[in-house]
Amino acid sequence: MIGYKGFTKNLTAALGKGNFKFELGKTYEETASKTMRTGFHFTENPFDCLAYYPLGSSNRYVQIEAEGSIDEDETERVSCTKITLLNELTIKELAGYGMMYMVQHPMRKNWQQSKTLLSVKENEAEANQKGAIAIARGPHPVVKGAEGSILGLILEAEPGEIEAAKLFVAGEGTKADTLYTLRSDRSLQEVAV
Repeated sequence: MIGYKGFTKNLTAALGKGNFKFELGKTYEETASKTMRTGFHFTENPFDCLAYYPLGSSNRYVQIEAEGSIDEDETERVSCTKITLLNELTIKELAGYGMMYMVQHPMRKNWQQSKTLLSVKENEAEANQKGAIAIARGPHPVVKGAEGSILGLILEAEPGEIEAAKLFVAGEGTKADTLYTLRSDRSLQEVAV
């Protein structure tokens, strides 16, 4: 199972009653997994790990492979007995995987999120600084962001039916601080204010 895990800038994370230093490319094993108690914790939705390791705090984000005994609770937290740290993600890659998760699981609950430097909302979202993420999802999504922010649009024909999706960086081929929407052919359109 592929998942996502947040870490401190030193690639440490809570394990048991203390912090554990991990290394990219390595595999680690525990004897048991029980969510919120034992094992290696991770999330299926990349944006969920931002609740523990927020953007803008020099934290790092890694795509992982979970194996062995996997335990998931009703809040979508997950724990496993075997974890491999596959590759470190840029903020743009994290945003892209977050959007892919929503496209692949359009009916999952709790997709709307508002965290430090993250705004994933229905119809309209905004990112106010470089490195922030804003994603708008709905039948008429609009998004805008400061120079260097990561922006996403997910167009739904109706709830749960994804028609198109696009991720871009404000100021790279687009204007910063400008509202954009998405056409069904995945082209961006400026929205007049």
